[in-house]
Amino acid sequence: MRHVTQENHPCILTHFELFKAAVEGKRLAVFLDYDGTLTPIVSNPDDAKMSEEMRNVVRAVARAFPTAIISGRGREKVEGFVQLKELFYAGSHGMDIAGPRVANGSSNGTSCIGRTGGDFQPAAHFRPLIDDIFELLRKRLKDVPGSSVEHNNFCVSAHFRNCPGEAWQEVISTVEDVVSEHDDLRMTRGRKVVEIRPKVDWHKGTALSHLVEALGLSQQPDVVAIYVGDDHTDEDAFRTLEETRQGFGILVSTRPKPTRARFTVRDPACVQAFLSGIVEWAKSKSNGWHANPCCNGWSMALSSSTSMENPSEAAGAAAVAAGTS
Repeated sequence: MRHVTQENHPCILTHFELFKAAVEGKRLAVFLDYDGTLTPIVSNPDDAKMSEEMRNVVRAVARAFPTAIISGRGREKVEGFVQLKELFYAGSHGMDIAGPRVANGSSNGTSCIGRTGGDFQPAAHFRPLIDDIFELLRKRLKDVPGSSVEHNNFCVSAHFRNCPGEAWQEVISTVEDVVSEHDDLRMTRGRKVVEIRPKVDWHKGTALSHLVEALGLSQQPDVVAIYVGDDHTDEDAFRTLEETRQGFGILVSTRPKPTRARFTVRDPACVQAFLSGIVEWAKSKSNGWHANPCCNGWSMALSSSTSMENPSEAAGAAAVAAGTS
């Protein structure tokens, strides 16, 4: 990986013409991290609420392009923060994937997501163990000042952002001890957090590839996928896009660090500005979706159908979105 510099990782806002050249005539698919990307990093993870301005922009993006949020958080938690039914969501670092929801709560076109027609959870059999690990970590870390433990469905996060002095080291050593007792678990690190995950060959990059394939966009020469993220775990998605040549990554960072992303932006405010820019670009003839306005589970013409209150209308829209009508 190369370190971020203006020469090899230009800011996508100041070099938006480079971006437009890369997606000229293409069908864009948009993948987004949540924490640190759509909302600032905060001391209490439960306070990472999306602003109404960002929500409006992301809604507009989802109506212009197939759009997914891929987060380390539990899927339901992210859905609760974002409150947009138009999106695909992948929680637990992509180990829990679901498509847009219609008014009655059922999936809109999610037959494209799971191998058997429903939501896709490649680590579902680990859930009882993850439940046990969550309770164990809560007990072992309850006396470590500033620490907190978060259950994210198929992984457990131990936060140490608020730990005073060297107390954070006890969080890491405790997680290491717990993982050492289980051959089928592993520890990963993020920004002021360590996580316990199942040992499965699944991460944000494989989740992105799964979604691209499920949408029917894999190996399509007119498709460009982008992923916007700020954390070490997002590098899996950047690397996947680079190696498969399906698209490119955009790193959210205020400081130089090694990355496989092609472009950078500084912070969530800049992400919002970039997303607003691609919404405007979507109106132009350069947007390939105008010539081919739908794929599995998504349609530019019907992307607002998730707000329908008539179940029969919503079901019809879902059938069109899934390509079954």
